[in-house]
Amino acid sequence: MKSLLILVSYTTILSIIINPIHHTASSFSASTTTTISISPPSSADDYRQLASLLVSSFDAPQSCQQDDEVPMMERLQWDLYEKSLTEEFTYKRYVSLARKMRGKKYCLLVAKQIDMDSDDVSSSSLGRSNGVVGMVEMGMSLCPVDANNTSTTAYDDEINKSSKEVISPSPLIGVICVSPTHQKEGIGTKLLNKCEEVARDIWKEEFICVDVEPNNTPALSLFEMGGYVESLDGEGGALMRNTTILRRRRAEIKPHYLLRKRIRDDDDGCDPNDR
Repeated sequence: MKSLLILVSYTTILSIIINPIHHTASSFSASTTTTISISPPSSADDYRQLASLLVSSFDAPQSCQQDDEVPMMERLQWDLYEKSLTEEFTYKRYVSLARKMRGKKYCLLVAKQIDMDSDDVSSSSLGRSNGVVGMVEMGMSLCPVDANNTSTTAYDDEINKSSKEVISPSPLIGVICVSPTHQKEGIGTKLLNKCEEVARDIWKEEFICVDVEPNNTPALSLFEMGGYVESLDGEGGALMRNTTILRRRRAEIKPHYLLRKRIRDDDDGCDPNDR
């Protein structure tokens, strides 16, 4: 199953490490109760699992993800060294970023499945018990604030700084990913809601943005159901902008839709969705 994933420029994100935030959703079986906890990574193992989730969801050869036949050399290359190198690169990158961005507007959260009755049930029967099953990354990036402007790109933020009338720092969801084994359980929505809560209540921001690849149908559906709308270019069409993403430790530039949602009413500071 295709993983839900959105990647944007890592070089343009500014950020804050927040205190742990938890959201609980229980599901019941004959002998267990599981809960989904959403909080910042709290250990090296959390970062390792986060890296493994991203690499398996995004960097693995597409044919491997779909269980199709793959060329032998490609499979050997991936299994022997490319996968482990990419996981280590991703792990070190997020650990370093978390330290660098501490105290700034940056939010990195993981969704972990936790067994509430682990004393009575073996961990093997719980799948990824106590494991990372989803993640989201949000920071600040320069985004258009006027719906009628033509866009620049996240990759060109240094150039964008000269156009302050139409470009302003806004919370931008950089990555959101849910394990294929835990999709359609509402985890993506919970991660999204938590980002909005942080941007609105802690950062006191009015809007939140996200870049989405045009062919990423699951992601587009998630954000559209969450109330995100397309930004418009100068001709009234959907705004597209080039965004830098990382794939197998290499940067690529791809066009993305820019979606935006109002999360705060300037008049009274209240969430307009609560009205």
